[in-house]
Formats: sequence, C-alpha cells, structure tokens
Amino acid sequence: MDQYVVFKSHDQYFALPVQVVTRIIETDDFISLPDVPDFVLGVFEHQKHMIPIIDLRRKLFNEFTTKSDAAKVILCDWKDQHLGLYVENIIGIEHLKETDYEKELTQADLKHDYIGKFLKLKDQVVISLELEFLFDNQQSENLTSTVEKFEKTEENANVDKSQAD
Repeated sequence: MDQYVVFKSHDQYFALPVQVVTRIIETDDFISLPDVPDFVLGVFEHQKHMIPIIDLRRKLFNEFTTKSDAAKVILCDWKDQHLGLYVENIIGIEHLKETDYEKELTQADLKHDYIGKFLKLKDQVVISLELEFLFDNQQSENLTSTVEKFEKTEENANVDKSQAD
C-alpha cells in the first residue's frame, strides 16, 4: 500500500502520490491573469516562482470550488514545473489499497487518462489523479506560456525597480 495525499472535490475523494506533492498551503489570495481558462484561478508566488492555481472542481466538474476555511491549495510537481490544485478539503496522508475497478471502466470506455487508478480508503472509493493528463496539449501549452510570460514581466519589473533605487 502506497501513501497518498487524499482530498475532496465535488464530494468525491481524490488522491495524489505523496511523491508529487511538495506542500499544502492555506490561501485563496491569487494574482489574476488575463485571457486564461476559467479553471485557472491565477498564480501564487511561492519561493520566487509563479505557480498556476487550478480549481480542480471547475476543471473536472464545471463548478467553482466554494471558498471556505477548509479549502486548500496542494502544490505539486507537474511537467518539470509547479502546479497548485485548489481543493475543497484535505482528508490527510493515507495508505490506500489498490482495486481493479479501472479495468471495468476501461472496458465501458468511461476511463479518462487523468484517472490513474481507483483506490480504497475504508469504504470510500478514491480516484488517483495523473497530473500529466489533467490538461489537453493546448491547455498545457497555454498554461505554461502564460506563466512564463508573467514571470518575465515580474522579473523585468523587479529589475526596473532595483535600477530606480
């Protein structure tokens, strides 16, 4: 049994392997970005990096996550970058048992690539997410280029500010 960070979104349990999670933070204070999909809440500055924050509920279920004290951001490694997932509630770090449910969904043509496997936490079915397949190629490229442009703008502003001092 492997360890996972377990969380809820849209009343569904999800999990990420602990190896891809770098930190869990409490914030809903994001820097808004123009011309991004509505599931991108903005970016968050963390350790001199601009990290895109994704509303997981909006991305998967087309509904925004309600802001609350329980909502958190899971900072993850994604395609040699960082990514933040805004989720409704963190359940904890758990050892989860594997199932063979994904075989049945694959046969019924209902399994999406971002679903890694189905796991069990007591009586709950937990979906393990595969972050590299959460976005289609176009979304992934747009997200990456938007953040890169924003970071360059921030760097230029900091250089201009230091030269003015």
